[in-house]
Amino acid sequence: MDVFSVSSDNLFIFAADQTAQKENIALRALNTGLEQFSAKRYDLAITSFKRTISMAPLADSALNAYDYMARAYLTQGDTQAAIDAYTQALKIAPNRDDLHVQLGKIYTREGRSDDARAQYELAVKYNPSSSNRYALGQGYLGAGQYEDATQQFEQVRQQDAKGPFGYFGLGQVYAKQGRHEEAIAAFQSAVGIKSDYLEAYSEMGYAYVDSGNIELANDSVATLNRLSPNDTALAGNLSQYLFEKTRPKMTASYVSDLYTPFIATQGPKTSLSAMSSYLAQAGDEHTFAMVFQFDKQMDFTSVENVFNWAIARAGGTGRADGYNYDMPLPGTEITLTPTPQAVYYDQREQTATVLFKVRQNATGNGTLDPSHINFSFNGKDVVGLAMDPSADQYSGFSGFA
Repeated sequence: MDVFSVSSDNLFIFAADQTAQKENIALRALNTGLEQFSAKRYDLAITSFKRTISMAPLADSALNAYDYMARAYLTQGDTQAAIDAYTQALKIAPNRDDLHVQLGKIYTREGRSDDARAQYELAVKYNPSSSNRYALGQGYLGAGQYEDATQQFEQVRQQDAKGPFGYFGLGQVYAKQGRHEEAIAAFQSAVGIKSDYLEAYSEMGYAYVDSGNIELANDSVATLNRLSPNDTALAGNLSQYLFEKTRPKMTASYVSDLYTPFIATQGPKTSLSAMSSYLAQAGDEHTFAMVFQFDKQMDFTSVENVFNWAIARAGGTGRADGYNYDMPLPGTEITLTPTPQAVYYDQREQTATVLFKVRQNATGNGTLDPSHINFSFNGKDVVGLAMDPSADQYSGFSGFA
């Protein structure tokens, strides 16, 4: 017998032993790589994962190595290498729905919505779980396919009736479609199931802003700060959105500490000489001031542009809200210049001091109805939003309107 001859059975056993040895080496390399990954030693981890793949390229250990190798590349900012790793893994195991989802998430972050959607569709094809359907719904949402997204999120809601994610996805779709009330209701259902669902409170806050319900949007900010005091990113982003989308208002008026205050509560036929001793003689002029508080930071140039302000008699038609209570004006009544003399904006206090002149008449007995003088402002805030028409005007009689 030839000592060098080997039976087919022995060859099979030898090959099996070799394969087992390589798989053992691959598993040890994988475990080493996972330890290095946990320790954030990503370069070393990648080397270990590559060794795993080279020793057993078709084994489950290789698929896990590809997965964690891609994650390591992502932490290093090498997105393309991560994509390549998942692509190689899926060539070996195209039915691994979890890998399709991970690759889809990368495409989503990269703005490649078509590629992301394709990966999520494959994930659902191989495993139509509620989580995979949720991912696909998000893919459709990102691509603007709202009807398809709605169908997926409805499936999620049915498959996981006790979970909040179907409602959350539906709320996102409704918000994109401008159906704010339905979006808010869906987000409320989500937080009703999961009371600490921060993302749902956040999205609900955006829907409140877009629907004009600023008070409830502020409540959402407060809820986020309460539930997550150590991570204020969601609350901060929502607050910024509130700031950028909420029109500015004038909210209060004050007397000036530097100039003669205009007492806007004084009624019809107020004597100018009673308003200031500097108006006792015919033809006298004196500067008065009104200070107005804004609820947000304003554009400095816009506020100090005197032509953005108007001073005029109230023209209301309701009971007693017109100048001089809509009664005929006495012959002594004076008229104010419609444009202020100057306006000074205090950025720190968010206040505007409006200066304007009052001139005594030729006979020295001029009168005015201060309570029905309207001060109007049509400027903008620092992000370019025009004034809220519900609070861009003030008079002593009507307040802010």
